[in-house]
Amino acid sequence: MDKHNLFFIYLDIIAPLAVFLVVLFTVLYRGLKLLPYDRILISFLLAQIILNSLANYLQDQRVNNHWVYHLNCITTQGIFTVYFYYLFADASKKRLLMYGSLFFIVFYIINIVFIQPYYTFASYSYAMGAFLFVGFSLMSFYGWMEGLPASNILLLKEFWGAAGILFYFGSSFFIFISYEYLSEVSAKNVGILWKLHNVFLTLGCLIFLKAIFSKQWILKSSS
Repeated sequence: MDKHNLFFIYLDIIAPLAVFLVVLFTVLYRGLKLLPYDRILISFLLAQIILNSLANYLQDQRVNNHWVYHLNCITTQGIFTVYFYYLFADASKKRLLMYGSLFFIVFYIINIVFIQPYYTFASYSYAMGAFLFVGFSLMSFYGWMEGLPASNILLLKEFWGAAGILFYFGSSFFIFISYEYLSEVSAKNVGILWKLHNVFLTLGCLIFLKAIFSKQWILKSSS
């Protein structure tokens, strides 16, 4: 396999690791103060580094690694559910978040037990999680657009965090929803599709880096 293909295959490890190291350097040597939002985003980076490394290792050993993606799916869902719980101040939005999370857990269990077992890729669970997070991100933007001057929004930590979530999960939704079909049609197409996913993940990680380095806006009534 050529170096070009290897780079895109391992990009789901390289990108979050690079962003994590930049943040670590800035914390240790530039005195960056991390807020709860930042720590949650960093936990996502660490989860991707660990779980994607394990998945790629198992694949290199020709061992089924799909169970790792099931674990990654539920871990990612938990991480960003906590993120939105911090982000939403309105009780009705938090309640909707909890209902959405409960719905996802039920869907996840049904999917892994009856539709896509642990030894197959959890594309439906990933797609459902992505769909929910896109919805929650749009809810955040709608609240900010109502309560913030347009000139301020690009300075906000919360804006860039939600933008990263919207970009990554919005882009990846179409990959996840078509994965099952393409895996039956052509393994080559699936490989290309996953490399594209890794590019979206990289761009999402860069947006999260922007969020970590941005100022926080704390007018909770508008979130």
